[in-house]
Amino acid sequence: MLKRLVILCLATILSFQSFAATMNSRVRQVPKDIQEQVFVSPKETLPELVKFLAGTSGDTASRVKILHDWICDNIAYDCDVFTEKGAGQQDYETVLKKKKAVCIGYANLMAAMCFYAKIEVDIISGWSKGFNYPGYLREQSDHAWNAVKINGKWNLIDVTWDAGYVERTTFIKHYTLQWYNLTPSQFIYSHLPDEDKWQLLPEKQVRSHKQFEKEPYIPGIFFEYGLSFGKNAPGYTNEISEATAFDFVSPNSNVNLMPEIYGINNSLDMSNAMWIENSGTNRRFIFDVPDKDLYKVRIGARTNGVTSNPDFFSRTDFEQNIMPKTKALLAEKKITKNEAELFEKSYFLIEENNRYYFAEDLFDNARNSANKKILKLLERNTSRYENVLSFEVKSSESYSGFGKTTARFPQMYRGYASATNIKLESPLKGVLKKGAEEHFSIKTSAYSKIVIVLGEGDFVFVPKDPKTGAFELDYKVPENVSELNFYASKDGKQFATIFSYKVE
Repeated sequence: MLKRLVILCLATILSFQSFAATMNSRVRQVPKDIQEQVFVSPKETLPELVKFLAGTSGDTASRVKILHDWICDNIAYDCDVFTEKGAGQQDYETVLKKKKAVCIGYANLMAAMCFYAKIEVDIISGWSKGFNYPGYLREQSDHAWNAVKINGKWNLIDVTWDAGYVERTTFIKHYTLQWYNLTPSQFIYSHLPDEDKWQLLPEKQVRSHKQFEKEPYIPGIFFEYGLSFGKNAPGYTNEISEATAFDFVSPNSNVNLMPEIYGINNSLDMSNAMWIENSGTNRRFIFDVPDKDLYKVRIGARTNGVTSNPDFFSRTDFEQNIMPKTKALLAEKKITKNEAELFEKSYFLIEENNRYYFAEDLFDNARNSANKKILKLLERNTSRYENVLSFEVKSSESYSGFGKTTARFPQMYRGYASATNIKLESPLKGVLKKGAEEHFSIKTSAYSKIVIVLGEGDFVFVPKDPKTGAFELDYKVPENVSELNFYASKDGKQFATIFSYKVE
């Protein structure tokens, strides 16, 4: 009746989303006897549960989603897969009895629930670029997901990745619809099925194993932000022989993108190994590498003005700052005792990495309200960057890198990175020589004034050329400074640092 597979699945999601993902409230309205009994006698009770949740008639898309939501709300990823104990059997009955599963268990349960809801479904096995992906396809496939037919058309769904993510060896519940709404042409950047037909792509777009390996890992949130690639798109591993640019398009000017590059095999400070050029909807990110090591790049995105709670607090921060200040709020009667208790119970410690994580419960309104209120009073709400793309960069055989002891680009500050239109045309290097003549050129419509600040009350205005529209200045680097700081202003009154050069 149901297709059952045994797959060692290590592909749990490692990216987050802030987009509003609303879980169907009916998942918490299941009659108590059915909700409890389905974990004791799954075979006998599952048909009753499915009938209550989805029935056998009505809008198929809504019925599929509520089944997806119930699984996300009730089944945790089985982290025993990382131990000698192992995850064990993954048939849907065992999954329900344990309330835990790896990917094939999630897929089996989704298939069983769709079967009882009379929804056409299949289980897809294949490879993924999630957790523990080595940069190439293993000999055997390592992941499983579902194909569900909605209104006569097959749709791909990964319930495992929508349920949450794994931090070290602990499952963190984090509901998303990131892997529920993707088109086949989007899904293929992270999931490659064993059988080509389940790519659900036109024949000319079907990916080979080699093509899949070459493409970068693109999580669903990349498409939720409306992002796409520009002229120069990255591959999964990119060999470079000089500073190399990759182009992206962000149609929403309210979305900021920020790249991060870091060493996989070393702890070098790589903050000066990347640069940004923003021009309207176009975003250009330039990278270089200092040596022959392999480097990882992550592109983060966030929407201006949208605040979201931190995913975690360090143990030191939570125990020595957050909780003492929460108790101070209670003493000042800015919060109630119940709110303080709800807030403290909202977080749990993972000792492996000494972090406190938020224990998600989308339907606990009292706790969620208390958490939101206290974080706001503590000024801990943040507009955080979310990982929307990952790829690797390394030097080619003929390139040794720009060197470990120098800065490839200037030090970039938020005022530069977040500007909608800005481009440092010259000099695009990190270190200036004392006494050297330099031509500075910054093209931007985001600022009305730019100055070089040498010290308190000592500054030099960079004039705007009416012909080119760029701020340009021929300038001799002073002998008595160790850095050259550039500030910019929108109104001519308040200035913020946009970038700085080292001076040697």
